[in-house]
Amino acid sequence: MRVVATAGHVDHGKSSLVLALTGTDPDRLAEEKARGLTLDLGFAFTTLPSGVEVGFVDVPGHVRFLKNMLAGVGAIDVVVFVVSAREGWMPQSEEHLVILELLGVEHGVVALTNADVVDGDALAPVRRDVETRLARSALHRAPVIEVDSVSGRGLDDVRAALDQVLQDAAPAPDRERPRLWVDRVFAPAGAGTVVTGTLTGGAIGVHDGLEVARSGATVRVRGVETAHRRVARAEPDARVALNLAGIDRSEVVRGDALVRRDQWCVTTVADVAVTRAPDAELRPRVRLQAHIGSGEQEVSLRALDPAGAYARVRFTVPVAIAPGDRFVLRDPGREETVAGATVLDPLPPGPEREGAARLALPLAERLLDGRGWVAAGDVPRLTGSSDHDAERLVAELVDEGRAVRVGNDLAATDMVERLLAETHDLVTGRDGGVDLATVASTFGTGTERARALLERDERFVVEHGIVRDARIAPITESPETAALVARLDAAPFSPPEVDDVALARALVRHGVLVDVGGIAFTRSALDRARALVTEHLATRGTISVGDARDLLASSRKYVVPLLEHFDREGLTRRRGDTRVPGPTFSNPA
Repeated sequence: MRVVATAGHVDHGKSSLVLALTGTDPDRLAEEKARGLTLDLGFAFTTLPSGVEVGFVDVPGHVRFLKNMLAGVGAIDVVVFVVSAREGWMPQSEEHLVILELLGVEHGVVALTNADVVDGDALAPVRRDVETRLARSALHRAPVIEVDSVSGRGLDDVRAALDQVLQDAAPAPDRERPRLWVDRVFAPAGAGTVVTGTLTGGAIGVHDGLEVARSGATVRVRGVETAHRRVARAEPDARVALNLAGIDRSEVVRGDALVRRDQWCVTTVADVAVTRAPDAELRPRVRLQAHIGSGEQEVSLRALDPAGAYARVRFTVPVAIAPGDRFVLRDPGREETVAGATVLDPLPPGPEREGAARLALPLAERLLDGRGWVAAGDVPRLTGSSDHDAERLVAELVDEGRAVRVGNDLAATDMVERLLAETHDLVTGRDGGVDLATVASTFGTGTERARALLERDERFVVEHGIVRDARIAPITESPETAALVARLDAAPFSPPEVDDVALARALVRHGVLVDVGGIAFTRSALDRARALVTEHLATRGTISVGDARDLLASSRKYVVPLLEHFDREGLTRRRGDTRVPGPTFSNPA
């Protein structure tokens, strides 16, 4: 299936043309039929001569219902643009054309309706005027067909032209990342909640799990319908109705997007490229109405450069978006379309003042600029790509030397080189090395990322949470270490205070020393004390502080911290003034 929307001024015959082409009246509301005026979106289906099935989204033309028109064209790329031969080009003809251009719609058919109502002499200048106006627009290639929905004149030509246009317009790609912009919600008796919309990005099937991006509510698809037929699976670029389980009708509204969890950036801030509407005024900081997908919401816009080519947009409601998405911005006070926006970064990093330079870069370079690090699993949603295309993009960045793989992450090459150089300067000549946490903080990342990066470079050794220069022997083998350990072991259970605190801390991390209540014991001394206490408990059953003092030939200052350490290990358990075997005690006999 392919989806096509109508567009054009009120009362120019959009709904009548859809009825003539499909046999279905898209005006579904009683008020619409009574007033002869389209108020909301209508839907109809037909099969073209080529066999391609088309789902029409018929939109209202009256300026009062422009938000409904925008809800209908937000996810389409082919249009039937209608101009009445009786009235010619009108204000909503112009605004609808501007909206289509801002949304990037370049493919369509122009229907010059009511062709039998005017004579040939009157029809020719109307046609010339329409063609002149379209010649300067994105629809300059669209064929102009004279048609009359009552007599049937030109209907076959419209069908043939649509066939050709749909052949020329590539169908929406399947990126295995479905998104359904909801444009209607209802609850038929006994069916639960049903939503309809135009499906893009990927397929949706029965039993699929989805979420409402705005709220995070999870749903299960229990039924799929397209063109009034039940199907097991709907492909992208189709009109789709989904019967949802797990959600009440009140929990989903027009403008919501149904997506798969974790496949999309669900955000309230995005950096965009701005295309100003002709003759429109757009202030550097302004509140506007954004029409995105099938919905609308208030946003704040702040220009990121003097020309206003780039801006940061803040939404009031979370939206599921990706680079390349387009939406329309209107000034609600003046009731006019002022600009279109194309999403460049759905999760912009860094302060606004750095945005413009980064946004001018191609997508692949923009991905890392300002971020430095990107988890490989985040690349599809940050770029709007399929998993396959995202992996190819990553491979290209690596092959071109602009990025390196660090574990499961991608890192900008220039950042990596700078960080490694800074780390080399930091550890050079320092026998004790530098804490990995300190290095990670200079990287602006976590210790695991820092470790993975440093372990790629033969200049560094990372051991026990310490980064050291690989040319320098480990601190555990230094003369200073040997001297300190010998000094402590000379009085193993009453060790003297340590002069070189930094060295002692490093040796604690390496496991050579053990910090017991602020006192540095050698590992061998602690093991000997543990063995003596274990033997005493095995023969006596209990041990007091006095017993331990005599056993270790030490003083209370050292014995109490040692016994408390053994309590924490589970070797002993305190009972009043004595200690008994704890849960980890094992009789040496």
